[in-house]
Amino acid sequence: MEGIALFNKPKNYTSYDIVRFLKKKTRKKVGHGGTLDPFAEGLLILGIGEYTQELTKFSKESTKTYVAEITLGARSTTYDREGEIICVDNTNNTRIETNDTRIIRDKFDNIRDKFVNYNFNQINEVLNSFVGEIEQTPPPFSAVKIKGKPAYVLARKGIKVELKPRKVKIYDIKILDYNWPKLKFEITCTSGTYIRSLANDIGEKLGCGGYLSELQRIKINEFTLEQALTFEDMEKDFLEFYAKVYGRVQGVGYRYFVKEKAQVLDVVGYVKNLEDGTVEVLAQGKEENLQKLIQELKKGPFLARVDKLDIIFRKPKNVFSQFQINY
Repeated sequence: MEGIALFNKPKNYTSYDIVRFLKKKTRKKVGHGGTLDPFAEGLLILGIGEYTQELTKFSKESTKTYVAEITLGARSTTYDREGEIICVDNTNNTRIETNDTRIIRDKFDNIRDKFVNYNFNQINEVLNSFVGEIEQTPPPFSAVKIKGKPAYVLARKGIKVELKPRKVKIYDIKILDYNWPKLKFEITCTSGTYIRSLANDIGEKLGCGGYLSELQRIKINEFTLEQALTFEDMEKDFLEFYAKVYGRVQGVGYRYFVKEKAQVLDVVGYVKNLEDGTVEVLAQGKEENLQKLIQELKKGPFLARVDKLDIIFRKPKNVFSQFQINY
């Protein structure tokens, strides 16, 4: 397995758990194009082998879409459900020594009357006030470096950290559901946007406090969560890759070469010439056989010259019965 891989990270796994899993399975260098917190789930983009060099465009130059849930009426020291939860009361902040949201919800009675009647339009107005280019301060418990040390290391020691705000861009926010104290919304934003900070800022602007209680990343650039591989897909050992081949690959018998190699390897899918002079390959099969086909794609027939090979491993959608040349 070598290329860019789309993976669906489950809850309670770290991003590095997924990296280690693929590193052990492929015995190649593996990196990620942006982490997700352990309690979060969703799309991870990983680079395997030489494709780790391609990850910068996903970590620094991408557009990401999330589905997020904020629990209103409380604040968190980490801006998410993993921190110490403090219920909001205008007369007396009450600290609750638990992360059990059922217990916390019981404590919301003292602020329910004031905030539960927020209507859709009021909340939508607050959310839309964040659309555009904004200044956002990262959470105190974050990996942002302060004099060479991650902020979370200092925060865990009880050292107050002051992080500088940074510019991020929110393209769109839309409410999906609101039922006090839960507010669920979808957001599209630039890389580097902290959804935890946004949850905290929304709570502050509403006046009732809020923290991030659920998070799912559903899209990075053109890649969607529906395309992402799962642990179950890896166990079944029936994968798919989409490849685009650049170089002198048309008019040299490249498609027939690929079809022949794929049939020998028991790989199904198709190969097709594109108008921009490249060749498109979609291949499905066992991981070992797909990797062998990738090596053949790099070589090509005698007259071919492969300059570049983009590969995306993803979940098979429509399973082919044979390998064919598409025109």
